[in-house]
Amino acid sequence: MYTVISGIFYIGVGDQFDTDKLHSYPPGAVIILPGSSSHFHWAKSGDCITQVTAIGPLGLEYLNRRRSVECPLRDVKFRYSDEG
Repeated sequence: MYTVISGIFYIGVGDQFDTDKLHSYPPGAVIILPGSSSHFHWAKSGDCITQVTAIGPLGLEYLNRRRSVECPLRDVKFRYSDEG
């Protein structure tokens, strides 16, 4: 479950990043995804803060295991951090 704290949060469901599948959510929105669903998200409009809530046990599996992912729409890199 994602709760949008500030900014506009974009999320889509599927195995591949696809801008046609993105839906935008404003501050205060709560997004609930089915368990084990592949999804992707993007802070397309700028800074965005979300709160992630889940009930364990929880697993996380990246379909694209590269440490940085090139954004398909502009020259931006998204970085994943293992720091907690």
